[in-house]
Amino acid sequence: MSISNFLFGENIPLLRLEKFSQEYILNVENTFLMGKENPAISLKTSSDIIIEQEKRDHDINTTIKLQEITGDTEDHVIKPFLLQSIALADISRTIQLKRDTSGKILSVENKADLWKNWEEWKESKLANTFPEEKDKNKLITNYEKGLKNFDVELKKNLQYILLLPEVYNLIFPPNEYYSFLFSPSAIHSRLIDGVEYNYQLKLVKLEEENNNLFVEFHSVLNNQDELMKDHIKKLYEKEKYFSIDQFEFSIKIKYNFEKSTAKILSAELHFVEKMHEHLAYRIDMELSSKPAEV
Repeated sequence: MSISNFLFGENIPLLRLEKFSQEYILNVENTFLMGKENPAISLKTSSDIIIEQEKRDHDINTTIKLQEITGDTEDHVIKPFLLQSIALADISRTIQLKRDTSGKILSVENKADLWKNWEEWKESKLANTFPEEKDKNKLITNYEKGLKNFDVELKKNLQYILLLPEVYNLIFPPNEYYSFLFSPSAIHSRLIDGVEYNYQLKLVKLEEENNNLFVEFHSVLNNQDELMKDHIKKLYEKEKYFSIDQFEFSIKIKYNFEKSTAKILSAELHFVEKMHEHLAYRIDMELSSKPAEV
C-alpha cells in the first residue's frame, strides 16, 4: 500500500468474498453457578455443521447444514432437557439465508421448508419426545411463535451471531465508523426476570498474517444506564454480602478468517452474565474447521 493511499485515507478491503464450502465442529458449553453450596452445572453440545457460501451480484447466499449433534451433562436433573434440545435441533437441519455484502441477514429463504419440517416432526415425533400434555402444548406455542419471528430471533441467537459475522466490509486503516460492524442486538437475561440487554459488538483487535485475518469484538451495552437505574441497583440494595461492582455482562468474539475467501478458519465466543461469584451464567463456544478429506 502506498504512503499516499494511507495519508489520504483510501479504504483497503481486508476480506474478499469467494465461494466456499466448509465443514466445522462447533463445541458449546453452558455453565450455571446457582448458589455457594451448589456445584456448577455444565451442559455441553458438539455439532458437526457445513457452511456453504456464494457471493452473487448484490448479495450473499449462505446455507448452514447440521450434520450431527451430540450432548452431555453430569446433572441428572437437566439431562432430559438436553435430550429434548438435541431432538428439537433435528427438526430443521438446513437454513438458507440471503445476506448483504457486509454479512447482515436480509431474509431466511427456506421458511416454507422450516414450517413443513416442523409439521412433519410434530405429527411423527412430538408425542414421544414430550409425553406430558402441558409440555407438548407449551412447545407448540413457543416453537411456532419462534418460526413466525424466525428472521428476528435468528439475529439474537449467539450461535448464529458467531457463524454469520457481519464483518465483510472490514477495511484498512480502520476508523471510528467501522468500529461497530455488527448490527445492534438484544439478549434476554438468564438471571434477572424482565431484563433485556441491548448491545453492539465493537472491533477491538485487528491483525494480518499472510492470508489470515485475526479480529476480535467486545460487547458494549447500549442500555446500561437504564438497566442500572431500573433493575440492577435495586437488586443489589437487597444484598448484604454482594455489591454492584461484581455485576458483569460481556460478549467477546474472536475470528481467524481466510482473507482470500472470507471463510472462517476458526472462531470462539465467550458470554458472561454475572451477579456475583456464586450467581452467574456462562457460554463458551469454539468453532474449528475440519480438514478436507483426501
